[in-house]
Amino acid sequence: MRPTVAVTSAVLTCVLALLVPSSAGAAAPAPLGKADLLSVSDYTTVYPDLRDPFRIESRSPLFAPRGCQDQATVVRGADRIFGSVSPDVRRRSAALLDQHVIRFRTEREARELLQRYRHFSTRCVGDVDTDDGEGGDVRLKNRAWFPPRVGDQSAGMLIGWFQGGFADWRRVLAVRQGRTVTVLDVSFTDVRPPKDGVVALGELALTRL
Repeated sequence: MRPTVAVTSAVLTCVLALLVPSSAGAAAPAPLGKADLLSVSDYTTVYPDLRDPFRIESRSPLFAPRGCQDQATVVRGADRIFGSVSPDVRRRSAALLDQHVIRFRTEREARELLQRYRHFSTRCVGDVDTDDGEGGDVRLKNRAWFPPRVGDQSAGMLIGWFQGGFADWRRVLAVRQGRTVTVLDVSFTDVRPPKDGVVALGELALTRL
């Protein structure tokens, strides 16, 4: 009987070892921080004429599309960080560069965020007359943009804001790597942000995800 008991005990030990997760597998990822954002140096590499950029960081949520409203859904994810860079002088070039990095609990949630941008570029193209919330007339020019693949998945959109003889264009690129998404929102004065520059930023951001 002794050999049988010994074998049974060994089997139980092995089963229990498999059921108990290892400490390495259970370790949570480090919280998102400044190191996960593009640096000022990254931005000036892509936009060399970005003069005296000013930068802020916060934990602000992302305002993503809901249907054909470009910033109607608040997205927080499981963890997030936000960075914004703007030049000291407004000029006919990059006027505002925003970046959100959001980590979700599942890849499905991350994919759903990119689907919002893809839906906007597929179903919401056209001109929309609206107001600025203070009684001023605004014309939005919603345009499709389907960027090349960056990371596991990418999506985008292009929006022009026309008011009082002035124009601002926003090109938005969302890049997914696993369950983490970075969203780059690049605004230019008077002209559309060139596609190549925004994609280059997305590729740089991918190295930090």
